[in-house]
Amino acid sequence: MATSTAPPDAKQTKAEILLESGTNELEILVFSLGDGVYGVNVAKVREVILPVEVSSSPEQPESVLGMFNLRSRVLPLVDLHHYFGIKPADVNPKNRRIIVMEFNGQQASFQVESVDQIYRMSWKNVKPVPEASSSQQFAVTGITEIKGQLVLMLDFESVFDHISMQDNLHIDSVENKLGVDRGQCRVLIAEDSNFIRGIIEKVLVNSGYTQVQSFTNGGDAWDTLQAAAGNSESAPDVVVTDIEMPMMDGLALTKAIKTHAQLKHIPVLLFSSLVTDDTRHKGQQVGADEQIAKPQLPELVGYVDKLVQQSSQKKAA
Repeated sequence: MATSTAPPDAKQTKAEILLESGTNELEILVFSLGDGVYGVNVAKVREVILPVEVSSSPEQPESVLGMFNLRSRVLPLVDLHHYFGIKPADVNPKNRRIIVMEFNGQQASFQVESVDQIYRMSWKNVKPVPEASSSQQFAVTGITEIKGQLVLMLDFESVFDHISMQDNLHIDSVENKLGVDRGQCRVLIAEDSNFIRGIIEKVLVNSGYTQVQSFTNGGDAWDTLQAAAGNSESAPDVVVTDIEMPMMDGLALTKAIKTHAQLKHIPVLLFSSLVTDDTRHKGQQVGADEQIAKPQLPELVGYVDKLVQQSSQKKAA
């Protein structure tokens, strides 16, 4: 049996965060891989455990060490050292730690070198990173500084999708059941993951939404929205936003839109792995029109259709 070593005050701090909406804050669990320091949003972390014995399968990906049973759930264990091609600084495998996470309606685990602790900060202190071709940079969505060290925020959803190749993230287009004039609609996307943002853009454009404007963080999206306030020709017809983002998270962005006199009419759709039955009230508190848990792309396009149609009907009334 594995010995559970939950992140310090994880239950308390996550409970506190669940009571807050639109504060633009997050808590980061900091861990190491080789000589690098990395972080993940505590909202995705279920627990941290000691090394476990795993069972391998003949066709498992090279970065997957195997499967193990944790409280009647079989979880894959991904070796992040192998995935990123990072040489461990500590060669003793017994000193590794496993971060058990939940996102996109599923659980997975990731082996890291060591775990530090949880830090609370504002998304304003997490800066976006430019696109790059390496596997490590591909999975980095932001960078911040903690105690004089640079901390890279990892996109675990993209890492896991690369390994598992989930079919529901790879669709070409979605049928227009509502008959919306998609080509005349402007869609603004705020999504920090290069991988997920590209997928959203592709399915929207292939489905007929050709006027798509994308941003890697909520801060730049908000600046653009403010500039478009009062200008019906440049304002988007709908906003699709992630929750976790550098500079300004999706809850804060939604709250800013819905409390702005000239922008509050714009429908906002939250599309995030953090949307669950337990957290849905946070989006409701800031005024989100719809919320969808990743990675349901067909539902995403369908809800964009619905919001655009409802907005058009209100304008015509």
